[in-house]
Amino acid sequence: VKEPVKEPKKKKRKIETPVFFDEALNVNIDIPVELKYILCRDWDNIVNKKRLFRIPAKVTVTNIIDQYISHLTTTPPANSSSADNSSVKKSLAVEVIRGFGDYFNVSLGSQLLYSFERYQYKQDCESAGAVQPCDVYGSQHLLRLMLKIGDYLSASKFSDAHVKLVEDQLEDFLVYLNTNRSMFFMKKSYYNASPEYVQKNAKLIAS
Repeated sequence: VKEPVKEPKKKKRKIETPVFFDEALNVNIDIPVELKYILCRDWDNIVNKKRLFRIPAKVTVTNIIDQYISHLTTTPPANSSSADNSSVKKSLAVEVIRGFGDYFNVSLGSQLLYSFERYQYKQDCESAGAVQPCDVYGSQHLLRLMLKIGDYLSASKFSDAHVKLVEDQLEDFLVYLNTNRSMFFMKKSYYNASPEYVQKNAKLIAS
């Protein structure tokens, strides 16, 4: 009697979820609904529609951080008596925001990309020599980082006061991004990936 032929098990397809689904729970701030929508749209464009964020970005992470710091340093205090205290707070804010840029450069390749973006990253960063990710990537990837800051804070040895400082600055920065979202988050920033790109990216992931 012949034994029944066993059909090979089909591999379950791994479904990538929007980056903020889990990480947002680790951040003690209110995330503007509009920015959550932008992250969902970003995920849909890349994971479902096989589109890519245009690199180099028209407005890079470095540009956004520099514009925000300029905004911080040129905003006058509410009253003259609080000028000294405001100056200290602005200095701390600038330090934190600069730190976001450093985190971005370190974490982009390993934590902020969907699998469909791997070959693009290899082309535009790994193969380009001394290029810093913050000088070529833009708003969408920066927004992904903002929702992962909670992971970094929970793994750090920062004091409660330091964590609160970072969370406060993060919340202010997200408000700034949301207020200026029409300038930073443009739908035309995406383009359809070519069949050649899809093939090369699949080969890279499989290797």
